[in-house]
Amino acid sequence: MKIKRLTALLLTGVLAASFTLGGCGSKEVDPETVVATLNGKEIKLGLANFMAQYQAVTYDAYYSSYMGANMWSQDYSEDGKTMEDMVKDQVMESIETDYLLEDHMADYNVEITDEELSAMKDAAAQFMEANKQPAIERMTATEDIVTEMLRLNTIQQKMHEAIIAEVDTEVSDEEAAQRTFSYYKVTLPDESAESTEDAGTEAAVEPSSEEQAAELKTYAGQVAEAAAADFDNAGVSFGLTASTYSYGTDEDSFDKNVIAEADALSEGQVSGAIEGEDGQYYVIRLDKEFDEDATANKKQEIVSKRQSDHYTEVCDGYKKDAEWKVNDKVWKNVTFIGNQYTIATENATESVQ
Repeated sequence: MKIKRLTALLLTGVLAASFTLGGCGSKEVDPETVVATLNGKEIKLGLANFMAQYQAVTYDAYYSSYMGANMWSQDYSEDGKTMEDMVKDQVMESIETDYLLEDHMADYNVEITDEELSAMKDAAAQFMEANKQPAIERMTATEDIVTEMLRLNTIQQKMHEAIIAEVDTEVSDEEAAQRTFSYYKVTLPDESAESTEDAGTEAAVEPSSEEQAAELKTYAGQVAEAAAADFDNAGVSFGLTASTYSYGTDEDSFDKNVIAEADALSEGQVSGAIEGEDGQYYVIRLDKEFDEDATANKKQEIVSKRQSDHYTEVCDGYKKDAEWKVNDKVWKNVTFIGNQYTIATENATESVQ
């Protein structure tokens, strides 16, 4: 399972959520120990642990209800790394990236104002006041550490905005053009096996796969015939639900046989029964040869990808020339296993294991 980094946990000096935390874990960490170095700059374990624990609380709130109490020790991606390992890797990567972005703030005329820094300090003080001592100690939280995380988060956001502003946002209709079709994926109706009253009656024989395939092909032809006459009512008659799909020249997700047929249709035309690559059958109607709304959405998708790719490219360029080293022996002492937090909201509190 690939877990994306949760961004905007803290916005420009203001806590996005108020966490009242209580509980304890199984390991102690020395906040003054150096856990990593970046171009000679020492990163203390207190900051790294706080960022990791804060991230863990957020993941707990999102995932623990359906992943269970043992989620941190599970290897969901089956690559030998537990979920705890993955989140800790993300935290270390974000620390490296954020400090490198700080080093290049002048390149983009980015700065943290005195007013913003003051707001961060106020938020940090409020955080310390709102939380209980066991949690404060477990998270190695201090006003300076909380302020530093807020500062790094704000730098990352401002630099991200400045970097992606360099991207060309013009996308032509030709590049983004989308066609849209409605389709039925044809399945045979469910039929319950006939019951027999006589004990000696021979049980019904299941049809072979070849017979089932032939039956499905015949049935799909019937659906296609009805759809040619009235596409919408065909679904009602055969108990099928129509779905819609938009695609462009870069399409590589939907069944290729269906896309080839869609390319051959004119707007409003209905296909015959199309045998897909998976052996299933489809009946489609081309709704729009040029779908303006879908094309506009595709343009935004293209721009977003350009921005994401550019931001990643810039950050990777910074990392290429950086000297970054993590002390794995120190970092391994940070754990989320055994923690128990109570997350306070405006109207209720929620316990998270």
